[in-house]
Amino acid sequence: MSFSQIFKPRLMEANDVRTWRLDIGLWTIIICLTLSLSGCRQPGSNQPTPEATKQFLKLRGYEFNEKSFLAAAAAGDVMAVKGFLTAGMNPNAREGDDGDTALMAAAGRGDLEVLNVLLVGGADPNVEVRGGWSALLLALTREQDAAADALLDLKDLNLKGRAPNGTSALMLAVWHEREGQATKLLERGADPNYQDDAGDTALHGAAFRGNAMLAERLLAKGANPNVRNKLGGTPLMWAASYGQDEVVRWLLAKGADAGVKDNKGATAAVWATRNKRTGVATLLQAAGLRK
Repeated sequence: MSFSQIFKPRLMEANDVRTWRLDIGLWTIIICLTLSLSGCRQPGSNQPTPEATKQFLKLRGYEFNEKSFLAAAAAGDVMAVKGFLTAGMNPNAREGDDGDTALMAAAGRGDLEVLNVLLVGGADPNVEVRGGWSALLLALTREQDAAADALLDLKDLNLKGRAPNGTSALMLAVWHEREGQATKLLERGADPNYQDDAGDTALHGAAFRGNAMLAERLLAKGANPNVRNKLGGTPLMWAASYGQDEVVRWLLAKGADAGVKDNKGATAAVWATRNKRTGVATLLQAAGLRK
């Protein structure tokens, strides 16, 4: 489900906490003027009392419950989201027993304003639901680059989360050709040889896409050029099958073995021939003869 973005997205900044505190001061004045309440601030604090905030939320059409909180976040109502959090709402509230949190939904649709407010308000970026989906995995699979970057800047982010089919964050970044995020993940120690439920690796994805730059970065971080998936397919076979000449040449230069056979005894050259990739097949046959 997609939601309209009401506020202009922005990247997380180091002074988000300070900015929000300044916002709260102005917000407090607005609430006080709106409610015409005396003593609307908590003693010794610039923040409004939870009671005043709840009344303010009610004037905006929200009841103080998780359903309304999630609705405010989905609508991009940043002021209301801040109000819910100030009044004590659980920032990790979910849509049902195994639904997305507000943070996950914001990451998936690329709503950086809500994402930032939720992170400052204590939302856990490592919550996993529906078989393993997390905020980072959703941002990557939906190609929300700015949201993914904001999450990857978090020091305590779990990089070992897996989607329901076992796909890692690095694999998603590579398969979607998000070169910036893939580089960040590798720099933070993501395993280039991790295999998903089908036995594929990130290098299989780079070969399939024909992205020589990503293949180079993966190999530089120790990716195995001869890794086999559950069908016995190697990255070289994938590149050959889809006619990715540049990646085929790069893999061969980095140690890929053209003589490796899949579970049915077929080499990369056979894969190329079956898919009418004549030029690649000739290249691979010559490489096999040189072994």
